[in-house]
Amino acid sequence: MTERYDAVVVGARCAGSTLAALLARAGWRVLLLDRDQFPSDTVSTHVMFPDTLQRLDELGVLAELKASHELRMVNFSWRVLGHDVAGGFTPIGGHDRATCVRRITLDAALVEVAKASGVEFRAGVEVSGLIGDDPVQGVVLATGERIESTWVFGADGRVSKVARRLGVPATDERRGEMAFLLAYWRGLPPSDWCHIDVHEQSALMSVPCEDGIHLLSVTGTPDITRGSAAQREERYLAALHQFPAVLNARLLDNAERISPIVVVPETMLRGHYRTAAGPGWALLGDAGHFKHPVTAQGIGDAIEQAWYIGTTLTAGGDLDGYQEWRDKRAAEYYEWSYALAVFARGRAAATFSGLASDPVAGQEFLDTFTKRVRPSQVTSRERIARWTAAWSYDDGRRQVLALDLDEERPALQVPACPEWTVRDLIAHLAGIARDTLRGAYFPDAIDAWRDPQIAERRDAWTAGQVSARADRPIESVLREFDEYGGQLVTMLRRGEGPDGPDWLLSAPVADLAVHLADLREALGLEPDETSPIAQFGFAAYRDWLQARIADNGLLPLRLSDGAKDWVLGRGEPAVSLIADRTELFRAITGRRSAPEIRGYEWYGDPAPYLPIIAPYPLRAGVPD
Repeated sequence: MTERYDAVVVGARCAGSTLAALLARAGWRVLLLDRDQFPSDTVSTHVMFPDTLQRLDELGVLAELKASHELRMVNFSWRVLGHDVAGGFTPIGGHDRATCVRRITLDAALVEVAKASGVEFRAGVEVSGLIGDDPVQGVVLATGERIESTWVFGADGRVSKVARRLGVPATDERRGEMAFLLAYWRGLPPSDWCHIDVHEQSALMSVPCEDGIHLLSVTGTPDITRGSAAQREERYLAALHQFPAVLNARLLDNAERISPIVVVPETMLRGHYRTAAGPGWALLGDAGHFKHPVTAQGIGDAIEQAWYIGTTLTAGGDLDGYQEWRDKRAAEYYEWSYALAVFARGRAAATFSGLASDPVAGQEFLDTFTKRVRPSQVTSRERIARWTAAWSYDDGRRQVLALDLDEERPALQVPACPEWTVRDLIAHLAGIARDTLRGAYFPDAIDAWRDPQIAERRDAWTAGQVSARADRPIESVLREFDEYGGQLVTMLRRGEGPDGPDWLLSAPVADLAVHLADLREALGLEPDETSPIAQFGFAAYRDWLQARIADNGLLPLRLSDGAKDWVLGRGEPAVSLIADRTELFRAITGRRSAPEIRGYEWYGDPAPYLPIIAPYPLRAGVPD
């Protein structure tokens, strides 16, 4: 005899058990199937944020867990290259912290709640096929048993057998560059924090789980999961000693690893979407949409999707809008998970140094994990511009402070600014930092190239910065530059200024870039093309040159260093200038003479561009 159910749910973990419980509580006859026996473990990041805890509260699962286990409610810390964004979450349903529960514990509690809600549960059962296709009308078990149902729900994970039997392909596939090794430990000190620490090629997550257990998860390049078990264990244990800011490795001496090392290769972490629903069927959890687990969104998304399906169907609705709802909810967060699934580089350092310094942005970043805030709101164009400027300025400031200025070197003449010595130029940089902080940056600087009177006033302003510090030793000037420069970095990161036109954000940073190149030249140092400050300065001066080209009604100009091109203007360039990047930067900042610039490799007539190639008078040379 063929049994008949209102719903068969395939997969009894977060998505499946939640959906089964919601349907059964509304009077549906529900069969919940899973190929695994319970309790059992599965690969997971485990962390649940306040939005998910609210749902578990409503479902009764949190009470079930607390009745049998000691849970730790934790603050959250995401640290990238030394920049820490840390704290709690904006409360949701009375929860302002996260928690981490092993899946062997969480999933068992979910199943118990589902059974208590009236769900029939069968473990160790494999689904081999489906009955019907338009609509789907049930499942066929590996034993040959046929079970009919009005609905079949595939909650059976990333490599869903239900999806394969439906013939639903994966789309919009993505990949990161991380792989994981993780294990559980007992005997580490109690903690109220989930710590994530990201280095350039590795990362660590340290978080307390239930009942005094800790999860220590190491992230590395895909190679970390390859080789023998002994090699992986050696890599895992060695990696635990590389994150002293969040894990004192000596504490491991008195702790016990209570699990084998779980291996999570990069190939298991590739994302996808699948069609969400059709006649008589729906996919939820990782079966329908898998994102990178680095952002720990999987459990919450699975439960929320179950909630949508369960509440919609039991209210008499249909699932015609399910896919649109799911995809709209996942928009940005899918891309965000894979953006964070790459190791930290320069831009990440700029972003996280800003997030760590800006309390509002930092809180918004934490609240992306509960989906209260979209990632694009946190990393808005305006914020990224500020943080990049701050990161670049800080890089330049550190380079200036690291210069060898012993003995007679401060008195050396600066060839690019022949009226100034090295000491004078640093005095100017200190003055720029101070004036920017006080809102006294020369307001017409952007127009000085077109008006000699404005240029004269600008030059008087900078000359005053030098003369005001003329009687001070270089050590005093450097201290002032360090102090005001540091304050400027903080101001930029927090969005507290400078107030004024858009160009004012980049002006003091670009000024530092060009003058740092001047200092390197004066001190006989090799040019720098790759540091954050050098790249920022080159980009800013390109932008300003593009504006001058447009103001003069000229056709676009292509700059090229032979490896990369930059077209300044819209449309096909009329003229191309080819030189190495250092020479291009020095040319567009007025550090080369007209004859020198003419001597570069040009394609087309350079004459219309020479008068505006730099915002300052070109360096004197042989008459052109």
